[in-house]
Amino acid sequence: MANPEPPATYWTSLAIAADRGELFLNSEAAAACSLACDDYIARLKLHQTQARELVDISGWGDFDSGKELQRIFSEKAAGGANNMVDVLQSHIDVVEEMKVVFGKFFSATEAADDTNATDLQSKGPK
Repeated sequence: MANPEPPATYWTSLAIAADRGELFLNSEAAAACSLACDDYIARLKLHQTQARELVDISGWGDFDSGKELQRIFSEKAAGGANNMVDVLQSHIDVVEEMKVVFGKFFSATEAADDTNATDLQSKGPK
């Protein structure tokens, strides 16, 4: 038996709907959304960098309890279960999926413009 395809994410399903012509967004709105995504991704990446810097924070002292706290907080920043770097990456991945959807409306608009221009040239004055 063949492996079933993994379920589509919300944004992947929207991209499929856009490909099928079932979802519409004007190019200006798509451009604004895409720019907002770029800004948000940049901020999320900055937070990832800051979280990675928290891995090597010292000053918890030489007692075993201080060393244990340092390890716990370090793993919360990066490397441990549900750490901040990975959580932020999952958000980046979703925003990248969003950008794909918005990009489809640029492609659709450009394709329609190209088709219209070709039609006009072929039917124009000779």
